[in-house]
Amino acid sequence: MVMYAAKPYSFLSAGPATSATSSPDEPAQVPISSIIAFLNAAGLIPGEGQVYADIVTALPLLGRFEHAAVLLDISTQVIERSPEGRATASAPAGRILRLDQLQAAVIFRTGGDDQVVLEQLNRVIGRYTNREVAMLTSHESAGINYQRLADERLKDWAIWEWGKIGDYYVVGFGEGAFERIIRVHAGGARSMTHDPWYVEASEKTRAAGALAHWFVGFSRLKERLGDAAEGRVARVAAALQASNMTHDLWAIAQEGRALAVRRCYRRGDENVVRSYSEPSGYASRYLSIIPPKARRLAIVNVPTRWLVDNLPRAWVAAQSASNVRKWEIAWERLNEEKGLDISANLIDHLGDTVVIFDYPEHPLKIPFALTIAIEINDPKAVRMATDALLDAWGQYLDDRAERNKTVLVRAKVHHDEDGVWYLQLGILGPAMKVTDRFLVLSWSPQALRDALKYIEPDERTGNRR
Repeated sequence: MVMYAAKPYSFLSAGPATSATSSPDEPAQVPISSIIAFLNAAGLIPGEGQVYADIVTALPLLGRFEHAAVLLDISTQVIERSPEGRATASAPAGRILRLDQLQAAVIFRTGGDDQVVLEQLNRVIGRYTNREVAMLTSHESAGINYQRLADERLKDWAIWEWGKIGDYYVVGFGEGAFERIIRVHAGGARSMTHDPWYVEASEKTRAAGALAHWFVGFSRLKERLGDAAEGRVARVAAALQASNMTHDLWAIAQEGRALAVRRCYRRGDENVVRSYSEPSGYASRYLSIIPPKARRLAIVNVPTRWLVDNLPRAWVAAQSASNVRKWEIAWERLNEEKGLDISANLIDHLGDTVVIFDYPEHPLKIPFALTIAIEINDPKAVRMATDALLDAWGQYLDDRAERNKTVLVRAKVHHDEDGVWYLQLGILGPAMKVTDRFLVLSWSPQALRDALKYIEPDERTGNRR
């Protein structure tokens, strides 16, 4: 149904602190996963942040092994609730969509080097369950030994299974997921490499040698979720203009410093191939704003206006009917209060070219800490719209903090005299500025200002208050 596969993210690996080319005066670079692991072990991460901390500390697995994540099956059910909150066969008080079944798996190509995966598994299992509520058992199927963890607090089908299958280490979730992987490995069930459409699309997008590629089987998702999801799947597909799309494959390949982005999808009876970033065709007017020290870069041609307009619509379409109406009312009120059509002032002036690069490098080597420059054609209109949106967001965060009596860590939106907007949540976070040619985003105010020295060399960024 859904698949994502990638080669190792080398920048996530917990390598040596310094390299042979490092200056002895340079500070050692410590991976963010190591810092989180230290704070975690010291008990300095609050409960609500524990899940995110566990995810971060597991990131080095992605830097060490080829990996894939697959959604094998999913289904939902609608529960009717009475005014008293009891589930009934039919009650007008409310219809709640709930997950009914799920099969998913994460696969690492370890080549027998399984210990690091097991260590992560044991750590997570030890944190979130115990012998009083869970049962760990050993099983065998088609000559493959694996373990199963069932937790009485979860539904019967919500089990974890893991084990070695050939050169791979597989972690499955949901009853039957692990055995489906076993059957595919043994040749008893078809894999994606036997699907004619996937094979042809992989050739057209060069997915086999790509850094990463992902596939979405829209027809299967609609089949499994359509009726029970009360039309939400159809609404999301309509918002994405994918109502008659059945297959979609994307691939990202590296060519020198540049990244190529290619796509193949099937709409009705037609296969469509798109290239969004071809390094051989990069224009000099965009290359000129990329810092020489950037290690990775991409100049992507995408329908930016369509994305900014439709992705939020798709997210809203996935909500319940009551939540959809709440968002519509909030958006209408914001436009009235600010006295302008934010969509027209922002979306209509976005260009189709997006420049992406990894400069300046994050000191903790956090993945995907990038600078993104979206071409615009009317900086005054875009600045008015973004100022209105971010000002409203800042007011919302302040009001929420007051209501919740938040004291220790308050999320705040700041606007500096040089036009830089940024989010502060304990530490300084993502930042944005509208320049004469681009709407520029980066991972911190200082990172943004460093990048702006190349994007707008004639403008002074000023000092932050």
